[in-house]
Amino acid sequence: MDYCLRSSRRDVLIGGLALLGSSSLPTAAWASNKHAHRFEKWPYGVQLWTVAAELKADVPGTLKALKRTGYETVETAGLLGHTAKDFRALIEGAGLRCRSVHNSMIELIGGLDQKIEDALALGATWLVCSSPQPPAPLDPKQDWVAGMIAAMTLDAWKFNADQLARMAPVVAKAGLRFAYHNHPMEFIDHDGTTGYDVLLSITDADHLRLEMDLGWVLVGGRDPVVTMKAYGSRIDLLHVKDMMKDATAAVGYRSVEVGKGLIDWHGVFAAAHEIGVKGYFIEQESPFMRPALQSLAISHDYVSKL
Repeated sequence: MDYCLRSSRRDVLIGGLALLGSSSLPTAAWASNKHAHRFEKWPYGVQLWTVAAELKADVPGTLKALKRTGYETVETAGLLGHTAKDFRALIEGAGLRCRSVHNSMIELIGGLDQKIEDALALGATWLVCSSPQPPAPLDPKQDWVAGMIAAMTLDAWKFNADQLARMAPVVAKAGLRFAYHNHPMEFIDHDGTTGYDVLLSITDADHLRLEMDLGWVLVGGRDPVVTMKAYGSRIDLLHVKDMMKDATAAVGYRSVEVGKGLIDWHGVFAAAHEIGVKGYFIEQESPFMRPALQSLAISHDYVSKL
């Protein structure tokens, strides 16, 4: 989930970061057949930011199209002007279930109790902080990721870590799991440490889990499989997002359908099995080379054959 502070994403759609049902979901199990590197019993998940434009035009129709494509669970990227109760009814009316909710740090600081209430009303189990708060507002005309890479200082990371540590017990008391979702700026070196490690050093693993966005890991200069293994069992969720190099893009990469980029997905799912990842959400960022729903069908088909 990305570009979390842009008005087009965070002011319009962002109302919730990641929740995943632990008590009502099936156990993540791996079959021993030819598809051993796929979550055989885990539902196909999709991050709704992928179809932000389609949802803005037609919420029930887009959700039903996701179900027809083969998706079963969703991670929200805002409530689209609905109450959480009403949005849940639309999601479940399409035959889907909400497992995770994305909210930026700015949103969580401004209204943690309300975001928790919304997550519970959606039937989600996971509340995910989708992005950190920068030390000052970004230029809205600038690419959000590029702006965050430039803006996030070591002190800014320490501020965000303190906020996560403050929020974590409140989220846990409400009966939700709390996780953090990365972009590339988390992996920038700051005098021998990174923002990612600062965040994780202040809050214990039981209270702050990871939703690792593998596309942004790659953009951050890290190998996704190696990085997954480095953080091991602290990772509960994945964003299955592929990237290819693009010199015209602000960060040198653009998002593509899963299997059409640079990430070793066989290696990813093997590593996910090894470290006990609980589930995943397929996501793709704009600009799209074809309609978003068509892209999601391509990604679903690729993952189904791993």
